[in-house]
Amino acid sequence: MLALEADITCGRVKPGMRLLAQRDMALRLGLSVGTVSKAYTEAEQRGLISGEVGRGTFVQRRRPEPRHALGTSDATVNLALNVPPYTGEDDVVASTISEILATGEMGNLLGYLPHQGLRQHREAIVSWLASLGVPAEADQIFITHGGQHALSIAVGMIAAPGDTILTESFTYSGMLALSVQNNYHLHGVATDAEGLLPESLDRAFTETGARVLYCMPTLQTPTGAIMPMTRRQEIAEIVRKHNAYLVEDDAYAYLLTPPLPPVSTLIPERSFYVMSFAKCLAPGLRIAAMIAPDSFRDRAINAVRATGWMAVPLMAEVVARLITSGDLARQARMKREKAGLRDAIVRRVLKEWLPPSAHAPGFHIWLPLPAGRTLNALVTQAAQAGITLAPPGALQRMQTEKLGIRLCLGAPATEDDLERALVEIRRILEMAEAISFV
Repeated sequence: MLALEADITCGRVKPGMRLLAQRDMALRLGLSVGTVSKAYTEAEQRGLISGEVGRGTFVQRRRPEPRHALGTSDATVNLALNVPPYTGEDDVVASTISEILATGEMGNLLGYLPHQGLRQHREAIVSWLASLGVPAEADQIFITHGGQHALSIAVGMIAAPGDTILTESFTYSGMLALSVQNNYHLHGVATDAEGLLPESLDRAFTETGARVLYCMPTLQTPTGAIMPMTRRQEIAEIVRKHNAYLVEDDAYAYLLTPPLPPVSTLIPERSFYVMSFAKCLAPGLRIAAMIAPDSFRDRAINAVRATGWMAVPLMAEVVARLITSGDLARQARMKREKAGLRDAIVRRVLKEWLPPSAHAPGFHIWLPLPAGRTLNALVTQAAQAGITLAPPGALQRMQTEKLGIRLCLGAPATEDDLERALVEIRRILEMAEAISFV
């Protein structure tokens, strides 16, 4: 593996070069297949090579070396940005775009195409959703410019400016931005380790008169809560009882194996289901899928038209091809493995401050604020140590809930970077609070 890295560094082995199959490489080098297999696995984990289903193993482009030092003005580790860890997705996307160019399909993707998205793209997304336990038909799928666009469309069809929308008490920053833009009133509902509390949700519907619920049942951001199936059934019944609508954000569904059925599948006539490819592939593709109730089909098509005409067909083609080839499933597997690796690091380094959890690992984890600590001071001390943190947006303080902060584990370039940042966080937590605000 070291020899391969040296060859890549000096340019003897070029990006995009196809490597010998493991058995052939073993014969060439006079090594066992097991030894070569371990070397290939380590090289893939380090981002040196990437295996593509049905095609072989290829050398990846050499990424710029990340800056590791903490505590200096020009080097920071970002634990505020919730992105998936790098798994060679840029090479896979670049290869797919090259295939599109080589087959002459580009011209067919550059015109005005259906607002809902090309049927073959929607059919590919249907197959991906089926792997997540989400039944759908192509006619029900609306391809959008990312998950945020889908949320904006969905909420805009069922809420007017000034309306109250129920959410978890700590909610997604994108929903906070939507509320500011469109003058929605967000009302926080109490949660526990399993997400929304049914009795609190029932009471909130009654007291506020709200008719819309936005929630994230799987790996909720920022808290990381996962609703069990019984809780999902209770939430669905409460939405139905109040003749309300659900907007379900399922960005992290693929991190559960097997995935849990979305709440939306229990009340499809009252649900808008949103799933994006940002967390399982790459945020910059800006491709997501929305399933809307059949009664909203015409309005949803017009909403896509009014807010962007159509999602970028080239990017939708990339996603569709990656689904069909199996490369998206492979990327998802690699990102699940990275999530597990990084979750293990944070639980080892910060075990004294984290509650026990049997949940599937995600790309973020909730750090409860220790007694006597303030969020502002923690964020400031972390910044002084070269670590970026962001306090959560709490809609209202619930007596049963403890303040905390979301640690995003995907942005650091390497596991070593992440661990160094977490060690600094631990050092800050162990010392007396050193910042005061006058």
